[in-house]
Amino acid sequence: MNGRWTRRAILAFAVCAGLFFVGQVAFRPWLALGILFLSHLLILFSTLVPNCQWWGPVVTRFETKEREVWLTIDDGPDAMHTPRMLALLARFGATATFFTIGKRAEELPNEVARIRQASCEVENHTWSHPSGSFWAFSPEKIGREIDRHPVPSRFFRAPAGLKNFFVHPLLARRKMQLIGWSVRGLDTVSGDPVAVSARIRQGLKPGAIILLHEGHRTESDPEFHPRCLAQTLEILAEEGYRCVIPRLEQLRAGGR
Repeated sequence: MNGRWTRRAILAFAVCAGLFFVGQVAFRPWLALGILFLSHLLILFSTLVPNCQWWGPVVTRFETKEREVWLTIDDGPDAMHTPRMLALLARFGATATFFTIGKRAEELPNEVARIRQASCEVENHTWSHPSGSFWAFSPEKIGREIDRHPVPSRFFRAPAGLKNFFVHPLLARRKMQLIGWSVRGLDTVSGDPVAVSARIRQGLKPGAIILLHEGHRTESDPEFHPRCLAQTLEILAEEGYRCVIPRLEQLRAGGR
């Protein structure tokens, strides 16, 4: 079942569950509550589980027979981290896609230009990165978060990967694809670059999409994210992987 029909089925079930609850709660309260709970659970799972395909396709890998991965870096640009990240990529002969926050991209156009000059890509990670509330936004607010981004983009990544049932139709109208990941180092919660890169090593496979970040801890630990990237690039080199930016026709949603 494709994403459109899955989305319709879940929403139709939610409506029917609500009607069933109203009609049966006085007679069969536990059954009515159970059906209503299940409908809410389906909606919450689709929304709050990153890379879940039920609302629509989320790209989580790309097709390749080579030892290649797609390195993606979220939450920039950042005046401190972006130049460091680009220098590390250049040292290892790697490319990456930077999923940037629109507000930061507007404030730091020179960093956006540097990313492009380094043969890397700049894509859309919303205007303001409302990670705690984006999943609950209305279509109008989601549209504004996408459209205020100053960089024309083919790809979109939702904050923390959380998206509701409005996101896919809005992206389809803009001819954009939702990009997830295959493996992430959890570098926004971990304090150990070695642990971050070890998680990535465990998830390595040809066609994997790797998620790292920049622009965090710039005062408390400004070296942390560059160290995470350096450790990751060293592991990729040890394992014989190249960082590439895949072609559109290579992108795949869901598992293998």
